[in-house]
Formats: sequence, C-alpha cells, structure tokens
Amino acid sequence: MSGMGELVSVQAPLVAALAGVGWVHVPADQLGRPDEDPFVIDQVVDALVRLNPVIAEDPERVHEVLRQLRTMPLTAQDVGLVETNRDFAAWLRGEVTHEFVGTKGSVPVRLIDFDDLSNNVFVVSEEVRYGTPGHVARFDVVLWVNGFPLVVGELKTPVNQKVSWVKGATELVETYQEGWAPFFVPNVLTFATEGKQFRYAGVRTPVQYWHTWGAVKDQPRLADVLEAATSMLTPRTVLDFLSDFTAFETPQSDDGTGSLNKLVARYTQYEAVNLIVDRVKDPERRKGLIYHTQGSGKTLAMVFAAGKLLRDPDLNNPTIVLVADRVQLVQQLWDQFRTTSMPRLQVPPTAGALQALLKGDRRGLIFTTVHKFANAPVLNERSNIVVLVDEAHRTQEGDLGQTMRAALPNANLFAFTGTPIADVDRNTFATFGDESDPGSALHTYGTDESIRDGMTVPIHVAPRKVEFTLDKEGLDEAFKVLAEDENLDDAEQDELARRASRAATFFANPDRVRAVCEDLVDHFYSTVDPLGMKAQIVVVDRAACVAYTEELDRILEERYQKALAEAGELEVPLVRDEVAVVMTVGTAKGEDAAWQKYALTEAQEADLLKRFRTYGDPLKFLVCTSKLGTGFNAPIEGVLYLDKPLKDHTLFQTITRANRTWRNPETGADKRYGIIVDYVGLGAGFAKAMAPANPEQAQQQIEIDGLIEVFETQLETTMLRFAGIDVDQQGPQTLMDAQARMPRPEDEQKFAANYVMLEGIWEALWPHDDLRTHRKTYRFLSQVYASLQPAPGPADHLWHRLGAKTLDLVHRHMDDITVTRADEVVVADAETVRTLIDEGLLEDPKEIEGKTADDIIDSIAERLKKRQAAPSGEHPVFKSLAERLDRLRQRTLAAAEQSIEWLREAFQLAKDLTAAEKADDQGTLDLLPDPRLGALTQIFREFAPKDSPVLVERVVDDIDSIVREVRYDGWEATQQGDQLVRRHVRSVLRKHQLHKTPGLFERAYEYIAEHY
Repeated sequence: MSGMGELVSVQAPLVAALAGVGWVHVPADQLGRPDEDPFVIDQVVDALVRLNPVIAEDPERVHEVLRQLRTMPLTAQDVGLVETNRDFAAWLRGEVTHEFVGTKGSVPVRLIDFDDLSNNVFVVSEEVRYGTPGHVARFDVVLWVNGFPLVVGELKTPVNQKVSWVKGATELVETYQEGWAPFFVPNVLTFATEGKQFRYAGVRTPVQYWHTWGAVKDQPRLADVLEAATSMLTPRTVLDFLSDFTAFETPQSDDGTGSLNKLVARYTQYEAVNLIVDRVKDPERRKGLIYHTQGSGKTLAMVFAAGKLLRDPDLNNPTIVLVADRVQLVQQLWDQFRTTSMPRLQVPPTAGALQALLKGDRRGLIFTTVHKFANAPVLNERSNIVVLVDEAHRTQEGDLGQTMRAALPNANLFAFTGTPIADVDRNTFATFGDESDPGSALHTYGTDESIRDGMTVPIHVAPRKVEFTLDKEGLDEAFKVLAEDENLDDAEQDELARRASRAATFFANPDRVRAVCEDLVDHFYSTVDPLGMKAQIVVVDRAACVAYTEELDRILEERYQKALAEAGELEVPLVRDEVAVVMTVGTAKGEDAAWQKYALTEAQEADLLKRFRTYGDPLKFLVCTSKLGTGFNAPIEGVLYLDKPLKDHTLFQTITRANRTWRNPETGADKRYGIIVDYVGLGAGFAKAMAPANPEQAQQQIEIDGLIEVFETQLETTMLRFAGIDVDQQGPQTLMDAQARMPRPEDEQKFAANYVMLEGIWEALWPHDDLRTHRKTYRFLSQVYASLQPAPGPADHLWHRLGAKTLDLVHRHMDDITVTRADEVVVADAETVRTLIDEGLLEDPKEIEGKTADDIIDSIAERLKKRQAAPSGEHPVFKSLAERLDRLRQRTLAAAEQSIEWLREAFQLAKDLTAAEKADDQGTLDLLPDPRLGALTQIFREFAPKDSPVLVERVVDDIDSIVREVRYDGWEATQQGDQLVRRHVRSVLRKHQLHKTPGLFERAYEYIAEHY
C-alpha cells in the first residue's frame, strides 16, 4: 500500500468499524509473530489446548497437530493453493481426526468453536508483514481467528479516480496469492475496496467473478463500504462462510480439462439459505418460495442450502429431496452437487427405487424428477424432510406436485424459480409461497438487481420486420386447378384451406427461411463474432430446425469457399464455421426418416454443447426449438435469434439464455449485454415477459364444495349403467362389457352428455383431495368415452395426400420476402402514406393522421373485408385460403410494427456527429465545437421534457466532465468500467431531475460508450 491517503481515509475507519463488531484491534507489530510465519503460533497453541480436552490433558500433544498444520502452507506452491486451502478448511471446520500418542482411537481436532464464539480469539490487524528477507509482502488488513489469518483485505485510495477496487483485487490474486501463497492457505475470503465499492471472493478467483455484499449503490461512499464490511465481516458471518457458505468445485472445463475452484456465496445466496434454515425450524410454517432471476446462481444456492441443512444438528440428520421436472435438470443438479463434493448423494433410477429410499428412511441427499412420485402413497411422515424444487412452476403445480406433497405430508417444501407464473389459472406464489412472506416470496432477487450487481448482463432486443406479398389471384387460380385435378368437394377445399392458413405455413416458407438465415448470418459476423461469442437460433418446430440447419450450413459453406478463393495460399489453413441442431428425434408418428441423422445420444449432445461453450471452437451456431429452454448455461452465447412465437415465462426463460456474464479469454473484453434478434414481432411481449410477476394476481374463483357435490352425484348416476363391472380390476373384457351396456345410439349420447359434465368439473378442480378417491372410476369412464369416439375422418388422409402440394402452392405465391432491420423501418411516414394510397387501401391521408400502427392495420383490414363482401369480391369457396393467409399477413405485420415502435431505438445518432466526421475528412475539425458535446447536446435537446427547468448545455458539461474524470483506457470493454460510467451518468441525470425521462439514459450512454 502506498501513500497516506488510504491509511487515513480508508484503513483507519475500516479497522475501527471492525473493532466495533467483535474484533479486537491488535497492531501487526504487537502480534508476537515473525514475518516468516503465516500463523500467530501462541494463539493457535492456546486454542488447541482450550478446545481439545485430550490436548489439555497433556499439552505436549499440541505439537502432534501443530506439526501437520505448519507443514500444509509449505505445500501450496507444489500442490496448488486452492487444493491446499480446501484441505486446510477441513481442519478449520473440525472435520479431521487424529489419534494422539498414548490414546486409543481417533478424535476430531477442533481449531475453532463454531457454537460458542466466546471460546475464540478474534483479532484485526493492519499492515501485516509476511515473507522472507528480501521477499516480504505487506497486507493492509488481516482478520485472525485463533491465530489463523482467515480474511485478507487490500485497500486503495479513494482520491485517485483511476484506481479502484479492481486494482486491489488484481494484486491479491495475481501478486500476493501467487508470490506469498502460504499465507492464504487458511483463507476464508479476501476483499478489496477503495472506499467506494466493496468486493470479495475466495482464493484464486478471477477479478471478474468477485461479488458485491449488498446492493450496488449509484453514489457509493465510505459509509456504504463500512456498512458492507461490518455486515459481512462479523465474526459470526466469517465463520458462517467457513462452515456453510464455501464450496470447492471441480467442473470439467469445456476444453476437456478440470481444475479446482473455490466458490463463496453471494449475498443473495447467503440471505436466502439462512431464511430457508430458519423456516425449517419454524413449527408454524413449512414452505417458501425463492424467486431469483435466471442466471443469478439458484443452483448454487440449493447446494449451500442442502449442505447447511445436512450439517445442522438441530435437524437430527435430515433427508433432503431435490426435485426437478425433467431428467436433464436432475442431471445438471447432480453434476453441480457432485463437483462440489457434497456427501451422501442418491439418484434413484426408477419410481420404485425412489419410493423405497423414502420408505426406508434414507437420510442425506436424494435427486429425482417429480414424475417418480406418480401414484405414490404416503412414503414418510417425518418432519425433518426438506424438499427443494428447482424451476418451480410447471408440473409441480399440478397433479404430480400434489401427489408429491401428499406422499411427504410433513415435509418442508421450498421452491426455487426465476420465472414464477401469476395468472388466472396458475400462481406460483400461491402454490409454493407462504402468504405471510412479503409478496408471498421468502426471498426475492430480480432481474434489475442482478444486472445492477453485475451478476447478469442486460438484454438488448433488435427487432426485425419480415414482409412478403401474396399473389392472391394467382393463388386462387392455382388452388382452383388443384381442386379440379383432385376432384375436391367444397368441404375438402375448406379443410385444405384451414390447415394451410396456420402460422406454421408462413414460417416454413423456404424463401423466408433463406431470407432470415442470410440476415442472421450477416448480423452475426458483423456484430457478435468479432467479440468471440456464439449464437443460438430458436425456431418454431422441428421441421424448421432441420430447414434452418441445412440453410445455415449451405451459407457457411458458401462463405468458406469464398474465403478460400480470396485467401490464396496460407500457412495456417482456414477453419470452416459450423452449425448444429439439438432436437428430439424418433418420438413422433410419421416423422421424416431423414431426421435420423440429427439424432443424438446423451453423450453426443453433451459433447456438442461443450463444443458450443468452448471459445475458439468452430461450432458457432446452435439451432433448437424446445430443448435448451431451461438449464442450459452457455456464457459465451452473445446472441439469440428468435423465430418462434413465445410469451410470458417461456419467453423470459428463452431470452435470458444470453444474459450470462462472460469474458473473452484472449482480449479480456467483457460481455456488456446479450442480444435478442426478434424475427416474430413479439413487441410488448418482451416487456410483459421481463416484468416481475404479480403475486397478487387473482386466480379463478371456483365454488369448490358445491362442484364436488355435483360431481359425486353425477358420478353415482353415470355408474348405475355399469353396475356389476369391476373397475378396480380392469382387463380386456372390461371395455367390451361397458360398451355392451349401451346397445343403442341414444344410450351412447346420454352417456356422453353425462361424461362431458364430469370431465368439466374434473378439469376445473383436479388435483383437489376430494377427487382422489374417485380417480379409478373416472379413469374407467374416460376410457369408455374415448372408445366410443369415431375414428379420425378422411381429413387426415386428405392432408397427408395433398398437404405438401397445398403448401407448395402457397409458398410459390408468397413473393418479395424481405427482412428489414429496426433502424430501416418507419411507420406512417410520408412514403408509407403514398404506398397505401397507390395500393388503393387509403383514399385520404387524414385517415391515418394521429393513429397508431394497430389503428392503421385495423383500417386496412376493415377495407379489405368491405371489398370482399361486394359483388365483385365473390369467389369460390377455395378463396378462403387466400383470405386467411391475408389476415395472417396483417397480424404478423401488426406485431412486427408494434415491436419496432415499442422496442426500436428512440431516435437516430445525432446529425452533428456526421458533420463532425465530414469536417475531420476535410481537415477542418478544429473549427467545429467539440463533436462529442455537440452530439450529446442534440441528444438531450431531443429527449429532455419541454418543461425541463435545466439548461441542456449545463447537463452536457456535467456529463462530459465526470465521464472524462472516471473513464480509463479500455473501460467500455470491462464490466466494472461499464458499471462505473453508468453509475456516474445516472447520478448526473438524477441531479438535474432527468433520470425518469424514458430512453434518455440509454441513448446518452450508448453515445458515451462509443465515443469516450
């Protein structure tokens, strides 16, 4: 540490604050330890004697332990710091046993008393020296527990704007932990601060993964740092991190290697886990919802929660059941727990094996899907069973979830989700949350907070407008010829028209697929690939998966051959970029046999995804439709191309695939945001998906008691017809006997009427407990009803015979397919008006003045309806195909324009910038005002409210001066620099009461990021 600024302004108040929360201040020169020793040996010896009766009996026995403890730091350079840190943590936790000379049997060795903190010595020191002569480091702040240095802090001066906590963290990781590793062997965590921001991490953690403690503030002060430090660095919390909130993970990296990583909890995980443990011990409440946004570390929170619950002696050796709704998610959970060396893991392969474990009172951790609880009886009534549900909102809210809760009636139930549902049919808050919790959630950490804290990156939406023209007359004529050739009657023509006018027809057009693929490839190589990131493409169905994969492969081959031709002879051969598809194959009847080449085993899919996550691997495009929606974590994914209609939580889960933080290993540049390129026109759907769910959303109100009574009465009446048939022991003859009870058509009709009423009540109330006793009877009636339904009519055969021809007709008459980017689209401008008039859709330009895009589209649709209703608009029945497709086109365009209006950039870059660039080319740039100030001024003049009381120039000067002060070379390429400048720009806007002006911050910041 250099200079007196940090000593006076940061170190002294920090040490004083820590002394106020339980640490005894002892200056480094009074510790009584030589520079060469990482421990305060006198305190270590005293603790061994004080905490271990067998040593107290014969104090000489202390050397048997001390010898081992002092040897371990010496091995850090050879064995590895993280590995040695993990092994020493086991000693600190009291997990290591030793058989002392003169005794029989091994006993645990206690270095720290976690139950009675008064049995420990807690010391804070500053300016601690460590090393050998000529190679001595000085640590700004050290926290000692019983003589072991558990926390090390590096401080920087708050005076120099260009020196931040990042420099301190970098020195800790790259200098001190590298050059003086033995001192960090007992370390629980390290921290860094410059008196404004407070960050912490475990040993050897890269700086980009350091955490905040508490919410990041826009204008942080030393008081905020002291508040964070005195909250996190209390003796109790430091020991909590040591015992329950540290994990050592050995994941296999995407390049095929694996290294040990130390993981310490984020503040959100720490808070949520402690709330869970407290709730488990609460006799009055037995459930809770953990609402943490996608990408913020929910799975690791589950790891910490399970570990703390297993180790808590008050819970008497509990059983922890971890539940997901898909096998893939269970595998991911298992992998996370396995790599962190959690004990006693069980993954029952079948429902029977799961039920046997729970009936057999198995303790420890059990991983399962919710489906394995199907038809389960009561399996265990212990109250120290804790169920942790991952991604709660799907099957866990229905029948299977109800069965799971009935099988473990006294279990504690905690649900983790980043996408809770709150609508009239389902409400995750009501199902899993306790109504006494604020917002029915035990702990909440939303998208905005996650972005603010740097745990995830923002999502930017780039809308596209996909247009086409329809040759209606040509299509009508072609369809008429088809109808005549195939001798189709009116009903058959209607059926073909109905099926061909589905949305899938629009998405499946080969020309549209080609246009979208060309656009996304162009966007990818101009925007995403230069940053080293990759792309995921989500399409409407599996047929589209194949179509997009083959078209992208064709384009990539074309680009590769062109690059080869232009490159000539090269010492290093060019590598062709690749595209792959991940989809389920072989599960649908009538599936195209050609799809089999895309079938993947679990191992092949895992290898494929590993390649996609690997920087530098040529696999850059990944196509899917429904797979990879949840649980897929690929931080390298920089863009998601969306060509599938989605909404609400499914849309949110999909687009947040791109919100993970990532740093380019070659350039060191951080991902600043993820990009969603929208080819569907989801518009306000993005805002709805990203908005927090409302736990107060009222669900459908049903008079349950009355309907149950009606159901039971109706069930009894319906079953009179089948008296004598054993519905509990059903066999091949059962269905035949039931059908024999309805010899006349009117008997079948009467039964069908009764069943439909039962079905309506059942669907509305299930899984209500009062219906469970009738489940077998209702299933019997359902099977009887299904057996009486007529076989599929000729419609399926007609479509099988002529569907391909019909779609080909439609696709051949959809022309001029274009993909237009947001900055090229203007709705209802002069050119648009002229086009509408030329097409005969408008008679007077005043018809669209002051109207929204939706109003304009509605007006067009209404005029078309009137024209088609006129005598000249009469056509044969097959004209309905063209009419339906025309309405589909209108709906698609309306959605795209709404998307552009809602999502596109608020305005174009300032014209002053163009003038400045021209002046620069002409050598007259010095004659112009500072172009940055001119462009910013234009931005603020266009955005500032008309009644704004401030002078625009004053705001611009403030922003310019503060950005010049805090910026540094390369700031825009790092997440920390990005957040720093964002905070200061926001503070200026708040100062001038402009912080609530929609779009102003985004446009101003975009300009600053590009030009400063």
